Amino acid sequence: MNPKLLENLRTIEAIEKQLDGTDDWHVPEHIKQNKYFVEVSTSLPDALHELDGRMRQNKDYHLISKKPKRPFGGNVVATGEIGVWNRNGRPVIVVEAGNYWNFSLRHAWVGRTSMTSPFDTLGLTTVLVGQSEAAVVMDPANRIFVIRNSGFAAYGAQGTFKVIEIVDTLNLGDEHAHYESRPTGKGPILGWKRDVSIKVGGSPITVASFFLVPANNVLILQRGNELLLLRAGQHVITNPNTSFRGFYSLGERQTTFKTQPAYTVEGVPVVLNVNLRYRITDPVLLTASYNDAFTALANPAQTAVNSVVSRLSYQQFMRAQKVGGDVPDHHVEPWLDAFKSDCLRDLRVQAETYGITVESFDVLDRELEGNLGKDLEKQSELVLRNQIQATQVELQNHIATETQRGKLSIARVEAEQKRTVADADYYTAAKASDAKAYEVVKNAQAVAEASQLETQQAVKNIIALAEAKKQEVTIVGKAYSEVPEGHAQRMQLSVFEVEKRKALPEKTIYFGGEKSETSQHLVTAGFEQAAGWALAQK
Repeated sequence: MNPKLLENLRTIEAIEKQLDGTDDWHVPEHIKQNKYFVEVSTSLPDALHELDGRMRQNKDYHLISKKPKRPFGGNVVATGEIGVWNRNGRPVIVVEAGNYWNFSLRHAWVGRTSMTSPFDTLGLTTVLVGQSEAAVVMDPANRIFVIRNSGFAAYGAQGTFKVIEIVDTLNLGDEHAHYESRPTGKGPILGWKRDVSIKVGGSPITVASFFLVPANNVLILQRGNELLLLRAGQHVITNPNTSFRGFYSLGERQTTFKTQPAYTVEGVPVVLNVNLRYRITDPVLLTASYNDAFTALANPAQTAVNSVVSRLSYQQFMRAQKVGGDVPDHHVEPWLDAFKSDCLRDLRVQAETYGITVESFDVLDRELEGNLGKDLEKQSELVLRNQIQATQVELQNHIATETQRGKLSIARVEAEQKRTVADADYYTAAKASDAKAYEVVKNAQAVAEASQLETQQAVKNIIALAEAKKQEVTIVGKAYSEVPEGHAQRMQLSVFEVEKRKALPEKTIYFGGEKSETSQHLVTAGFEQAAGWALAQK
């Protein structure tokens, strides 16, 4: 924050309590000295009882009636209400709920009212306000004071207290909003101001002004030749010597506007559409000369534009149809760069004298004024149109060339894809052929190995069979060599005898022998026959 502005804020914080009629939300001491004025500290009935006690103490009749409550009939007063009778032009009240009969010819029933509503009858005035409310009151001497988050009960023996208006300090109403002034219309809300007036002789007279200042905004008041700065928050002034000057925002502001015609070296009028960004650093210094920031910046901005444009030629302005890039030229400085460097510097110097810091001053567009300007503008547009057409043709040629290049690239990619597919097919076929040949070789090797194993096994079997036969012949020969002489002949004859018997028909009774044999001979013959069979089986 600007050091000077910070100093002003601290100064106003120190002297706010000393400003008579500014931000005074309490009952003035001279009002509290009134013997028939009682400020509410606990409740309104307590304040009314205290007021009644003061009146009785001063032997000024009484305020609260002594009428007893009845079980039925009469005037009914509900809870939270005040019942009022008129006794020779003076109020007599009850604050407790009940039924009251009136047997006095001097008492006339006036009515009843809620304790929470402002009440002003027969010189008795009561009011209650909440924390966000404020009551504007006029005392019997026509002096104005404001009371907030409290209330009072008063009786005017020599003039009455009058509640002029109750104001919601947190919501002053959209119709009381003050907007920032801009060339294009209303800007954002800077604050709210609501005046409370009374009519004297048919003319409204402002007796109090309420202000609601948003955060990061300030309020400027004037008292004589002195300017007062008040911070964000709720404010009220009741001093007629204090007047309102304006609201200001301390944040960054931005506005767009068109300058007045400025003339080039050739005398061609040029109007610039510019965007201005600024920040108010000293509202008091600004208010001393102007009512708003834009009014203060309008003349310095036009002066800076005239100073810069008068040094530039028409050709420099026509180097670009829109802001955003000039046609390259090494002999003439682009006008936009000159504007930013010179115009912004001049504007900043002048704006600082009014407590404003200019952060940027950008050109959005420009146009030529007058017949000469229009003719030059048409010529410029024609040249620009030709340039655009040439650019379009060049762009179309470029697009066609790039399209053909794209097609060529696509053909190359497709050929590469086909080549890749062919290589893959060839590789697959080669691998399949190699696998088939490998399978045939392996099958042949397996068959050869099986045949070799089979042959080797047959040879081994033949060798084993020959060896067995050899052993058989050896055993038979050895057996024959061990047979006793004559026994072999008999065994052979027995074999012949058996074969001869096999050749006979079935059921043939055969009797063989050349001579009768004794039992001894039969046993010997049977033993010999058995031994021959056994030898034959071996």
